[in-house]
Amino acid sequence: MQRLLLVTLGCFWLFMTWQLWRVEYAGQKLGAAVEIATVWDKIRRAPDDSHLQIVHVPSDKLLGELDWEPKVLTENTSQLEGQITRIDGYELEVDNGVFLLDADQGQVRFDIELAMNSASAWQTVRIDFRKLDAESNSDLYLGASATASNQVLNLGLELQNFTNQIQMPLEDMRNPRKFSKAILALRGTGKIATITTLFAINKLLDEANLGSQLNFDFKLPRTAHLDRLPGVRSDIKVYRVDFEPLKGWPASAYINSTGEILLIRLPQGYELRNTHYYGVARRRNP
Repeated sequence: MQRLLLVTLGCFWLFMTWQLWRVEYAGQKLGAAVEIATVWDKIRRAPDDSHLQIVHVPSDKLLGELDWEPKVLTENTSQLEGQITRIDGYELEVDNGVFLLDADQGQVRFDIELAMNSASAWQTVRIDFRKLDAESNSDLYLGASATASNQVLNLGLELQNFTNQIQMPLEDMRNPRKFSKAILALRGTGKIATITTLFAINKLLDEANLGSQLNFDFKLPRTAHLDRLPGVRSDIKVYRVDFEPLKGWPASAYINSTGEILLIRLPQGYELRNTHYYGVARRRNP
């Protein structure tokens, strides 16, 4: 009887796996275009978190790690326990983020939180960076937050003997010169030093023709494509989303059918790898 039950459960699992594959991929070839809205909906509703390690592939060096945690914000107005009747919004969080520095320099910890309404329009965003020394004491804190309602970016800086806060319009982030000026104001640099530094930054932007490129105007990808997950032995079909964090810097994200992020490839050989698929990288002692 137990064997019959196990065989029945095994057949049911195979049938459901085949049905899922058929719904997701049947009749679609690798490279076929997929609506970006389909992939985005899977990402924001993903049931599982993604633990990603930051690796520099050419040097095979572990640089850090983070947890990608999507959440669906719901309200239960039904009399039936556990039944979801309305989705109020979504949250995307980067938690437990760590950049590993040299042994005598400590590490950088970071967290990012993005809240959206039910239509996926952003409502609030918060970013926290904290530099810790080799003994886990706080060397530097940099925080940024913004809300869609007032379109203002709040920046805060804390050093051992210095604290400052400023506000700047979000629109200024599209202009590298204005953004540089705001960062210098946050640091509290003297007037003469500020003018000299801004002159140098503007000259660099002009000479490198970066004024029009670094406009912080990130264009969202419009399509995704079916692909195979690279760098693994198994044949894992995924969605590949190509994007450019900066103009001329191509990057790609690989997402499975449940919305879990498996791999993000960035320029110059940097990758964010899901440890469930690529294993756990270990930091090498110099």
